[in-house]
Amino acid sequence: MSPRVRCGRVAGPAGQRGAIGLMAAATLGIALVFLLLVVDSGRLYMEKRKLQAIADIAALEAVQPIQRELYPAYATNTAPTYAGASAVRNGYVIPPGSALIVKCGVLTTGATNQRVFSADSTKTDAIQVTASRPVMTSVAGGLWAMANGGGYNVNTQLSAVAVAAPKILPPQAQLTIKSTLVTVDSTKSAALNLLFGQLLGGSL
Repeated sequence: MSPRVRCGRVAGPAGQRGAIGLMAAATLGIALVFLLLVVDSGRLYMEKRKLQAIADIAALEAVQPIQRELYPAYATNTAPTYAGASAVRNGYVIPPGSALIVKCGVLTTGATNQRVFSADSTKTDAIQVTASRPVMTSVAGGLWAMANGGGYNVNTQLSAVAVAAPKILPPQAQLTIKSTLVTVDSTKSAALNLLFGQLLGGSL
């Protein structure tokens, strides 16, 4: 009696179409995830750029009175007034939706030779403006937080910091050069009287 040989079942065209469709669906899903990441990242980047521009302009306008008046007695409560007015003109929403923090201080050189702002209410060498704004949380970030068991916050707080100093700063060093334009010797008054008399009609 001859042995029986059983062969595996070969998938037909219908099975191949099902596998290709499954792969296409998985590829489309991955493409959508990457598209979502790109759109979310671009949205957050543009929101950060707009907020940074508002902070930059507010800081620059807050130091204008110092620059125009050449370091007068500049009250610290004046800087928030100028910065707040500038921020509102550029589309910033004052609290409770947003926060604008304005500080007066000085610029010091740190260990890395970079200028660092130090808050000092008695100084007006520099103005620091911090602008904050709540924006919608990234969808991808929210899904990732939920997948890891964390809570999902609908809003994310963005912040932008800008520091501005007037162009005219207190002098760090002073150099004096003496020069003499004219020297008058009283022992030669006769010759000088003749010269002044002929040229100017007077005497020395």
